Amino acid sequence: MSEALDERHPTHEPHLYLPCIGVVGERRGAGLGSAMLRHRLARADADGLGTYLEASSPRSRALYLRYGFKNLGEPLRVADSPLLWPMWRPPSR
Repeated sequence: MSEALDERHPTHEPHLYLPCIGVVGERRGAGLGSAMLRHRLARADADGLGTYLEASSPRSRALYLRYGFKNLGEPLRVADSPLLWPMWRPPSR
């Protein structure tokens, strides 16, 4: 899995990598994921850094799209893993 993701992980500039963001089941949909994401993106923007992550579900991908992330090519699947969408967001000024 890491080899496949390494091929998509940006190397063109320094950036923030968000390896995972998670919210426990009964708290999903309450805005906690968005709050955590806004906090980290505000810091990345203040530091002039782009942000890279891999969305692990269509729902998380939709969230990241709303925050300005773009797909880095087609989603990846390694063996019988779920689809992963490598995504990038440039810094916002």
